[in-house]
Amino acid sequence: MSQYKSQVQNQFLSQARKKHMKVEVILETGSVLRGKLKAYDQFSISLSFKDKVEVVYKSSIIYISALPVLRPPMGGERRPYNRTSAPAPRSGGSFGTRRPEADAPVPEKRPFPD
Repeated sequence: MSQYKSQVQNQFLSQARKKHMKVEVILETGSVLRGKLKAYDQFSISLSFKDKVEVVYKSSIIYISALPVLRPPMGGERRPYNRTSAPAPRSGGSFGTRRPEADAPVPEKRPFPD
């Protein structure tokens, strides 16, 4: 059984390393590490994040998951954000500018009956 576990583990780690996938590692302490998997062996993995490389023992890991790759939407160029435009005017529809609680009467404070 342990042979099967290590085979699945090695396949996942190998794929994550070869494809330069970002992974999230949850440790027993509750810490969360995110970065790219650089290397692994029987006892440890090494993650790189920015310019740092961290080596983590596998015995302290609860689980590892691959982070989704965020890609820009398909369909042409992205439009630049125009900071000079004024915000859209508010409609006078059902959403007013005043909160409905402001008009509600304030209940009278009375002591609890004994």
